[in-house]
Amino acid sequence: MLRECIHCETDFNLNSPAKKRAGGKINECADCVEELKLETAVRYLGLQSGDGSAGTLNIVACKSNEERAATVAATQADPNKDVV
Repeated sequence: MLRECIHCETDFNLNSPAKKRAGGKINECADCVEELKLETAVRYLGLQSGDGSAGTLNIVACKSNEERAATVAATQADPNKDVV
């Protein structure tokens, strides 16, 4: 589905991987969202303990994609580590 960006007036695909990755409002293209730093949504990450127990679920709010990636990396390095 094509939309016109309110900032640069370029047509963009609303369902493209770049737009989904960048976020932003429905009428903002991925390039403008990234260049103008318009994304304000909080990135959440759900973590489950690695001890086989299905009862523990932690939800972490990350301030940036970099913080989210670091949390994922820390959890994968030591699944039993409490990152919250």
